[in-house]
Amino acid sequence: MLSPFLISLALITGTLVQENQPQKKTEAAAAPAETFMVTGRVVYEDTGQPASRHRVQLIVSTALLNARTLHIPTAITDERGEFTLRGATAGEYYVYSEPIDKRGHSLLERVLTRSGDDDADAANLGQFKKINPSITVDGQRNVEVNLRVPNPHFGSISGIVFDAMHQPAPRATVHVVSKGDDLSGLSLRADDQGRYKVRGLAKGEYTVSASPPAKDGESRNYQGSPGATYFPSTSLLKNSPPVAVLPDVDTANVDVTLIARTLRSLAGTVRVRGDNRPVTNARLRLSARQITDPASDTSKAALAENPMSTYMSSTDKSGRWSFSNVPDGSYLLSVEPKQAEPVTPRFVQIEQDLTVNGSDIEDLLIEVSEGARLSGSVVLEGSGTQPQHISVNALAYQPHAHSSVTVDETGKFVLTGAPTGEIEVSAFAVPRDKFYVKSIEANGLDLLRNKITLAENNEIKDVRIVISANIGVITGRVLAADKLVAGVNVMLRRTGDDKLRLLGGNLATVTNDRGVFTLSAAPGNYLVVAWRAADGPMALETAMSKAIKEQGTGLILSPNDRKQLDIRLP
Repeated sequence: MLSPFLISLALITGTLVQENQPQKKTEAAAAPAETFMVTGRVVYEDTGQPASRHRVQLIVSTALLNARTLHIPTAITDERGEFTLRGATAGEYYVYSEPIDKRGHSLLERVLTRSGDDDADAANLGQFKKINPSITVDGQRNVEVNLRVPNPHFGSISGIVFDAMHQPAPRATVHVVSKGDDLSGLSLRADDQGRYKVRGLAKGEYTVSASPPAKDGESRNYQGSPGATYFPSTSLLKNSPPVAVLPDVDTANVDVTLIARTLRSLAGTVRVRGDNRPVTNARLRLSARQITDPASDTSKAALAENPMSTYMSSTDKSGRWSFSNVPDGSYLLSVEPKQAEPVTPRFVQIEQDLTVNGSDIEDLLIEVSEGARLSGSVVLEGSGTQPQHISVNALAYQPHAHSSVTVDETGKFVLTGAPTGEIEVSAFAVPRDKFYVKSIEANGLDLLRNKITLAENNEIKDVRIVISANIGVITGRVLAADKLVAGVNVMLRRTGDDKLRLLGGNLATVTNDRGVFTLSAAPGNYLVVAWRAADGPMALETAMSKAIKEQGTGLILSPNDRKQLDIRLP
């Protein structure tokens, strides 16, 4: 599912990207190295036409598969496809370009840091160097470079959102959802004249709807689709015609006239239980359980199957939050810390039921707990690949809550905001298929086989975690009538020690187009189970019974084992 916000990001995961803005000088700072400009033009390779709205970035060659904190000069091409990159120092660079409307992961993300799979890293790096030109900034002069890039042939949808009096609805929220199998969606706000344009759409059919403007210019919330009006002006999805998008074409005049209806506003504060401190940067999600508003569409397609149906908000410095245009009904309200931004103070996520019935809700106080605290160290066992990163998690099931932290470079961690009650402590090393968790202990308690009970403000110190690179690997083939079979589910089922939680490894997969699979796991005894999903709902159970009958106590996997086997299906 795509993010509900349509945002042109200049940030690439794992890097610090800075736009072309001059840095402030301080008296204590050393004289900066001389910088130069890289200018040029981007055109489409099939038409030669200017490629506007392309993000162009300079990637220093020494950062490939070795990036830490990285300054990446970045620019966006104008209508003529032209760009200017500033802040380049002398060195060797690759010039990377992609449409700002492109969604999903980029090749750049896969070449800045190592994944732990050397073969995959080498393949990605080779592809990156093949399709992106290299340049040299010699420290003497500016550089000009012209790029020819693939044409994505995106289409777009544009129109105006009107209110019930047929006046433009400034800052209304527009939702666009694909009618394809992936049910992807995105949202954006119309401008001050109610006009909108959704770019970067693949060929296909889409559902378009719009929610009224947020009250009082609220900017920290995202309006879900339950309160929306569907194109052209209906409350029922089934009555809204699909909007066709063609390559390189703007499907214009997709205007939505909002239906006059009664919708509610919700507002309140998130505070810490006990001292009443406000919580900043908390994230709130409001998900519909049942809509009772007679003017709303209650079909599965409009709610459960609609990726844009959830309302979202975040707290400001005073802990205030709000939702707009919510229809009457019952909802699940969840409050959790944001992972990408600092949250003050850290707290335990919570969920609670909320009923909206006949009126707005004002000043709803949500109290959260700072929870417990876990600290300790992680030891890496075995030689070879180093983890990209290691995380430690605490999870409670009743009620559901979790907290996580990344282990620092010295192997230490401090996990705050841990849930209270009975919790599971887990650890994960990335890439997961290369490592497994050998042990987790605290005060003599084996936390791979037992839960630990925490009370509010408890602090558990000296948690010791051992992560091993000595993982066992099983590769093999699946055959039927002596022919290799693709798309078969294959998994490992541990036998014997049922209480031991298996953390790490690749315990389940699907055969590739050559009928080949690769599994990995901690040392132990395992059944290898294979089944076709197409064989029906009982296929897994049948395959499990067959594996128990034929394999007994299972295959023995030792540290660093490398085993091969063929699996034959009827």
